[in-house]
Amino acid sequence: MASQRPTPWRRLTYLVGHSRGGTTWLGALIACHPDARYLFEPFASQAHPCTGIDMQTVFNGGRFIHHDKVGPPVADVPIARFLRDADCDPPGGLLATLAATHLAEVARRAFPAEHGYHLVTKQPRIENVGWASSAIAADHVIGLDRHPFGVVNSVRRWGMLKWTRIEWAILRDDATLSPEDRALVDGARSLEERLLVTTFLRSRHLREFITTHEHAMLVDYEALCLDPVGETTRVWRAIGLPTGDAEAELLQAMLRVRRDGDDNRSRFLNVFKDPQSRLHAWRTELPDSIRRRLEAFVRRHSLPVAIPGAGLPALSAAERWLARQADLLAIGDHCRRLASATARLRGKAA
Repeated sequence: MASQRPTPWRRLTYLVGHSRGGTTWLGALIACHPDARYLFEPFASQAHPCTGIDMQTVFNGGRFIHHDKVGPPVADVPIARFLRDADCDPPGGLLATLAATHLAEVARRAFPAEHGYHLVTKQPRIENVGWASSAIAADHVIGLDRHPFGVVNSVRRWGMLKWTRIEWAILRDDATLSPEDRALVDGARSLEERLLVTTFLRSRHLREFITTHEHAMLVDYEALCLDPVGETTRVWRAIGLPTGDAEAELLQAMLRVRRDGDDNRSRFLNVFKDPQSRLHAWRTELPDSIRRRLEAFVRRHSLPVAIPGAGLPALSAAERWLARQADLLAIGDHCRRLASATARLRGKAA
């Protein structure tokens, strides 16, 4: 393990939100500032394996595993499934020490010749925001919240429902759930309903954290879509980055970027989509059957979630028809990807 050294950054901002909730996009917007540097999910060992410290298990719940690449594996460390605050760390603050060491080493490798910058890093794992922000000594925490239907739509369209099963198993076994939350969990039947419940509980936890921490702020995904320049500038000011005409022009340039071939389905992490096309896209992309089931679940459990007729305009007949067509196109796109992957595997086998 690397020895303790001064961190290469001057200030550290921790960005957290839902999986498929827009954190990659917001991170890219914040990173437009010339004084900021951005690290994509530094605790994902697949993306940053340089330290031999696997922090991803901490954020997925269950057990923490520390494998030293220059020696035999170290014994696993049992941890709570949800590290909600610093007090959840095992005795001696082992996980916090390893997390800080890992992040510093990843930053040094990402920006080897730089010091004194403002580091922005993100991890879409809301349950552990209290522990993570304390463990890595974040100066500011930015929470990005998205409408639950939007999360359901994005996860579904990208074929990530298998992760819903994994995360649902963790949530279902959480012994700290209140009776009201347990009723929500027990009432969810379909994968989409389970994802809705997971997103709702995460949103509530994120908002509670933001309201109780002085240096934390909340960004609404829909507000970011409506005014990305204004919301990003608000974030810059909150975390102490100077704003002016030069910085605004860099931000506008990023929003104007269109890479060849980019569209809503061409890249898994597409930060170059038109902001207006992101706004409530679920209203024109979710199939009628799933949307109605989610709306019924919201009403049945009296969840404070805006649905058409309760804070949002209802869809027209034309929009509903387009939603069905978009879903058929998405299914066709997934089938083409599956056929292409199968052909590649057969080619390798041959």
